[in-house]
Amino acid sequence: MSGPAGVAVLGGGVVALSAAIAFRRALPAARITLVERPADPRSLLDRIGAATLAIDGFHRAIGLDRQLFIRRTGAVAIHRVTLNGEQLGAPGAIPHVEGVALHQLWLRSLTERPETTPGWAVLTGPGAAPFGVRFDMPAYAALLAEMAAALGIVRGEADAADLLLDCTVPGADWLSAPLPNLVAEPIAAGAPEGESVTIVDGAVDWQTPPWGWRLTRGTGLPPGRHPAPRFGRTIALGDAALVAESFDGHALSAAHADILRAIEFMPHAEPSAREAAEYNRRTAIAHRRLVDWASERWCVLASDDLAALRAGFAARGRIPYRDGDPVTPGEWVGWWFARGVRPARIDPTARAVPHDQMIRIMEKNR
Repeated sequence: MSGPAGVAVLGGGVVALSAAIAFRRALPAARITLVERPADPRSLLDRIGAATLAIDGFHRAIGLDRQLFIRRTGAVAIHRVTLNGEQLGAPGAIPHVEGVALHQLWLRSLTERPETTPGWAVLTGPGAAPFGVRFDMPAYAALLAEMAAALGIVRGEADAADLLLDCTVPGADWLSAPLPNLVAEPIAAGAPEGESVTIVDGAVDWQTPPWGWRLTRGTGLPPGRHPAPRFGRTIALGDAALVAESFDGHALSAAHADILRAIEFMPHAEPSAREAAEYNRRTAIAHRRLVDWASERWCVLASDDLAALRAGFAARGRIPYRDGDPVTPGEWVGWWFARGVRPARIDPTARAVPHDQMIRIMEKNR
């Protein structure tokens, strides 16, 4: 069967523009129409310029040159983040030494040699991948709009479209998330060498050069996710599919991932129920994981999965693999360590490394 001959993208923000461009690349012969709707001022997706490193992969998929993105949006990679004054550790995968996770060795050293054990952030700092990319969101939207025009994406109505990509705000069908409705207001930017996150009295001051925001409980979009973002010939993306605060950029990266997943499971002229079910299954996993991440930062009621993750970490510092988790093990460990959380006991695997070798590993990074 052939793919859709006409695709209508409903929305007016960065996700709608991103989706239109990505589908234009995937369907060069199709008619791609951007059905503009004003971007909702309550949306954090269209205000806070932050993304994970996955944004590079999305840009490669749509043919956006990395240097052009940096030049036009002032994009910078963030290598240092402090949480309430405590520096977070490396955000990527946790290194292993002879099969033992480095953070387990650190916890053992902290117990046996507290006065000489370096901080977790110090231990993982050298050569660590950046936490993500920060940029000017209005400039990014303008760049995407220029790119869409250059690719021949027209603006009009959704007449006779075979596929509708809904990038607007949540509809009636919505699985509520245990998160506050958030609003964001600009504040002074943080230090030029990194960014800082301060959580006080239910508000977050998120400062990253040369931008800064305060997130507080208010009249933002209702947090939650769509129960079936692909239904019939419609696919919900962005705020229409998921609303979960992520001041570190996971929300935008999740939207980009959803766009690429929608292309992977692109409906034919007659949508397949099996393909739709698989798309919804994979998307639901990623969205639940991101809601977990936001829930942890706002200290709200945990899902069963998050409760199990917390319990495993509180007991032995374990971070098990979770299918579809957009948050890396290093991010989970770094967040909890910066919050002062320490497991109740050392994992037995940490004893597998000889004492003198553990000392050399710790001393090497002091």
